[in-house]
Amino acid sequence: MWPDILCDMSPTSSDRGTARPAAEVNAHIRALVAAGGAGAPEYQQLLEEWQAAIHTEVEPAA
Repeated sequence: MWPDILCDMSPTSSDRGTARPAAEVNAHIRALVAAGGAGAPEYQQLLEEWQAAIHTEVEPAA
């Protein structure tokens, strides 16, 4: 039912202790949405992980 990318997802940042790049998390979000899983519990978790990744990758404004 789910694309292979979702079945083989890397552990979340809390599982690994380090954050995944925002682009990688975004790819998983897009795959989940494309598979019709935007209502799945993983969707909210991925959004939160993506938001955290964005905050760590963007330099603060001067």
